Amino acid sequence: MKRNGRTSSGRIRWRCRNAGCGSSRTQSRDNSARDLRCGLDWLFSKQSQAEHRLPARALRRRCELMWGLWPPVPLADEVHHVVHVDGIHLHRGAVVLIAVAGGHVIGWHVAKSEKAAAWQCLMARIAPPDVLVCDGGGGVLKAAKATWPDTRVQRCLFPVQADILEPAGRRPRLEAGGRLRRVALSLPRVGDAGGAAEWPVSYNRWRQDFASFLDEESEYADGGVNDMRQRLVKARRMIRRRIREGRPFTFLDEGLASVGPIPSTNNLVESWNARLRDMPRRHRGLRLVRRLKAICRWCHQHTAHPETDAWLAANAMTDERLERLYRQAWERSPQGQYETFGIPARYGTGIDRNEFHTRVEWQSND
Repeated sequence: MKRNGRTSSGRIRWRCRNAGCGSSRTQSRDNSARDLRCGLDWLFSKQSQAEHRLPARALRRRCELMWGLWPPVPLADEVHHVVHVDGIHLHRGAVVLIAVAGGHVIGWHVAKSEKAAAWQCLMARIAPPDVLVCDGGGGVLKAAKATWPDTRVQRCLFPVQADILEPAGRRPRLEAGGRLRRVALSLPRVGDAGGAAEWPVSYNRWRQDFASFLDEESEYADGGVNDMRQRLVKARRMIRRRIREGRPFTFLDEGLASVGPIPSTNNLVESWNARLRDMPRRHRGLRLVRRLKAICRWCHQHTAHPETDAWLAANAMTDERLERLYRQAWERSPQGQYETFGIPARYGTGIDRNEFHTRVEWQSND
C-alpha cells in the first residue's frame, strides 16, 4: 500500500501498489494517549502556551482530552506507619485534601471546605495508619476520631508555635509577651523526652509569674468587664488546651518510634503544596474546575503506581459520565423526586413550620 492523497475528512488514503488491483482503504489511528501525555507534559512544565514547541491552537486541541477526564483515586489498603494530611485551598469554595505516605500520594478528595465529613471521605479509602500527622484544624481531628479511632495523632509543631506567636507579637513590649515568645520559640527545638517534660514546666513558670498580671480586667462605660490583656489570656488558654490534649509530643513515644521514625512537623506535605500552588501560577487563566483537575492530575502522577496514559484515555471518569451520575443521584433523592417528577416528599423528610413557630409567646401544653 502507498499513500494516495487524503479523504474529505482529512485521513490519509492508501492504495495498493498493484495497478490492476484498484483497492484502497484508510487507517484510523488512536492518538488519545499521545494527546493526553502531551497535555500532562505541558501542565507539569514551566512553559506557557507561547513558549511551547507546538502552536497555541494545536496545544489547546491536544489538551481537550486531559481537561475532560478525572483521574481515579487509588484505594490505599496498605497499612502505613505515618500518614500526612493537609488541604490546599484554590478558592473560597474549593479545597483539595491530600494524604501522603511513604513518599507518595495515597489519596485526595475535592471538597468545598475542610469539614469533618470531607475528611472522612478521604480517610474512608485509606487503611488506618499508626500515626496521623496534621495541623489539627478544619475538622480533621473529629474525622480521625470517627474513622481511625485507634490512630495516634501528631499535631504539627509549627502551627502550634504560630498560634502562640500571633498574640505575643514579633516585638512584644511587655515582659509577659517577651517571655511567652521565648517559650514559643523553644517548642520546635524539643527533640527528646527531657525537652518534652521541660517545655510544659517553662510554660507553667510563665503562667505563675504573670498570673495576677493576666487576671487584671477592664471595666467599660456600659458596665461590661473584660480581660485587660486579651491576647495573652487567649494564648494561655490555647497552650493549656494543647498540653491537655498531649498531641504535640506524640513523635517521642518509644513504642511508636520503635516501628519507625515519626516527624514532628508536616513539612513533607507542605513542601508538596508549595509545588502545587506554583502550577496554577505558571499557567494563569485556568478556571476553577481546571485548576482542580490540574491538582488531581499532579496527585495521580505522584502515586506509587499511576495508570498508563492509554488506560486513562479509555477508562477515566469523564465530565459527561460524572454529570449523569450526579443527575441520577439527584433524581432519586426526595427533593429531586419532588422537583423533577412532582412526587411529594415522604413523611419525616420535611420540616413543618408549626414545629418551630407558635402564635403565642409561650406555648401551653395543657
